[in-house]
Amino acid sequence: MIDKKRLDLEKNALGGAKGLAAYEAIFHMVFTDLVRFALSIVHSIVLAEEVVSDVLIRIWEKRRELGTVEDFRLYLFASTRNRAINYLKSKKLGLTENVDQQVVDWDNCTPQLKSKDLDPEALIEFAELNQKVAAAIEGLPAKCKLIYQLVKEDGLKYKEVASLLGISVKTVENQMTIAFKKLHEQLD
Repeated sequence: MIDKKRLDLEKNALGGAKGLAAYEAIFHMVFTDLVRFALSIVHSIVLAEEVVSDVLIRIWEKRRELGTVEDFRLYLFASTRNRAINYLKSKKLGLTENVDQQVVDWDNCTPQLKSKDLDPEALIEFAELNQKVAAAIEGLPAKCKLIYQLVKEDGLKYKEVASLLGISVKTVENQMTIAFKKLHEQLD
């Protein structure tokens, strides 16, 4: 999850003397979450990384103009969405076409628990539960899954998700209710 306050602090430091350090901090804070989001649009890890790299390069180029951006986290997600859609349009791939069938290793996209923190049995139980949850999330309908990930994994508010996806807040609420019901059914 992206720390909104820290992200805003780093955004404000972009135009100053420590701009490069702030940019590196922003990159490390947002890259994985933005790639996951872009992946839901372009369906290719390589293209998703390219889209996010383009967005972050553009952030660096426009760093002195970002002071007027009120919600930088939402701005990054909206920029990523727009760049991904524009990429698909320019390549005439279509929004639902799979570019390639690469498997995403989500374990490398999320922080790992340190083995010294848990005993071996707890690690096994955690791994099994983690697999069940991941499988249940993968089983959600595409739009429902995307909304769930934006809210629960990326920490966006319902209103931010609605704005980002161009849907109503009520639709977000309904999709989250569906997601919770389906996850509850799968995990019981």
